Amino acid sequence: MKIINKTIKYIGLSYLAISLFSCDDGLDLVPPGQVSELIYWQQEKDANLAVNGIYTELDGQLMVKELDGATDIGFRAPSGPGSLHDVTMGSFDPVNAAIGSQWDRYYRGVQRANNVLANIDRIEQGDQDLLARYKAEARFLRAFFYTQLSSLWGDVPLILEPLEITDQIGRTAKSEVVDFVIAELDQIIQGNQLPMSYSQEVGRATLGAAMALKARVAYRNERYTVARDASKAVMDLGIYELYPDYGKLFNYAGQNSSEVIFDRQYAVGGDTYNAFSFSAASIGGGSVVEPIHNLFLKYGYKGPQNPNDPFENIDPRWNFTTYYTGQPIGTTTFNSLPDSPTADRVRSSEFSTVNGYNLKKWVDFEADGNNPNTGSINMILIRYADVLLMYAESKIELNEIDDSVYEAINMVRGRPTVEMPPIETGKTQEEFRAIIRDERAVELAFEGLRLYDMNRWKIGEDKIGTVEGLYYLNTNSGQWETITSGLTRTFRPERDYLWPIPQAEIDINDNITQNPNY
Repeated sequence: MKIINKTIKYIGLSYLAISLFSCDDGLDLVPPGQVSELIYWQQEKDANLAVNGIYTELDGQLMVKELDGATDIGFRAPSGPGSLHDVTMGSFDPVNAAIGSQWDRYYRGVQRANNVLANIDRIEQGDQDLLARYKAEARFLRAFFYTQLSSLWGDVPLILEPLEITDQIGRTAKSEVVDFVIAELDQIIQGNQLPMSYSQEVGRATLGAAMALKARVAYRNERYTVARDASKAVMDLGIYELYPDYGKLFNYAGQNSSEVIFDRQYAVGGDTYNAFSFSAASIGGGSVVEPIHNLFLKYGYKGPQNPNDPFENIDPRWNFTTYYTGQPIGTTTFNSLPDSPTADRVRSSEFSTVNGYNLKKWVDFEADGNNPNTGSINMILIRYADVLLMYAESKIELNEIDDSVYEAINMVRGRPTVEMPPIETGKTQEEFRAIIRDERAVELAFEGLRLYDMNRWKIGEDKIGTVEGLYYLNTNSGQWETITSGLTRTFRPERDYLWPIPQAEIDINDNITQNPNY
């Protein structure tokens, strides 16, 4: 695949110009400077730098916060051609820059992992256990990238060694890629070369992360027996538990907690971002991605519904996820109504909400309000609540509904600060399918997982139609109504369950083919 090959001469060792160093708070992006190829792969620290370089290609804000905007529960605002807004609207094509950049990033990660695995044995002296751990980390990260690639594009080139500049690689069947990922993770798990946890290098791959990733790739591919067993293995480790405060889990207070199994690490002084850019205009955000009314409809109630206030008694996770009119925001009150005098008035500027809601999840105003440009909340990629729900759904799909299914779901619902009523016994498989799908939507909203769920359940058409936003009382009509922007989304099931292979790849790789109907 030449789109990768054209950069190999730069990737080889120069990628170490941006590496990850370990520190007490986790992985931190810092530039170590140039490394001479003539003296490289001689010491343990060379392997450490090389492996750390792979971590830089992990998913960040776009694939965690923004991806749900392309689903039935969110909206990605327009910002010019080539963004995920096109995916949101169903108007994307093979030249979409956002799609192409993710393809490139995942294959950079694969290339970096392959370089480590091809060269690390050149280090003759050093701690062999540590070097074996580095190899296991590289294999885990490569498995992570292939999980994402196969989930989004289906059949993809399976590349397991560094490429020559002239190589052109065709696509491997998705089932074979998934087989490889599961087998690779099995070997990592059985080899016991990854630790349960780290005291000084938080953020690196662990044994639990390998088990959870195995559950995820099996789950996404309807291999429910494997997913069930892998999820249960994570649960049986006894080292993960739900963080008691759902809202703070996505603030600095929840970083590196016992719920987090694997994440993308950030740190002040290293890799940072604008903390509020995806959120509301009044706190300096750009409303990049927004919850919509269809997400609101998925939340249940802790008590009776009030026809005069639909937000009363609602599942607390809605309040932790969304800014809506009347909620505190920063040092003021959020107000996106059409007559609002604030910067949050719907469609009042290019930075304000398009549909009336803004993203509250991942916002820690108290910590970042004075300097939003140094935002560094880690992006959680796998957490324990997801494992519990994967276990429950795998059992449901296998029609093995027992007490453990109820217990897993009710643990998530019963988290302190959430405390939703437990699911009562006696549910059928069909009833449980509806329950678990809504539970995943509300528990995991804007964590970059909804698109994979929709694709697996084949419910892409659920996002078709006019986007509806803020649910509010229209004082003129006296009726509760939704704000709409008039934008209408499309979805083509014969095409849109897979992303297109980037056109740049098609143009320079004679052995690769396009996905259907692009």
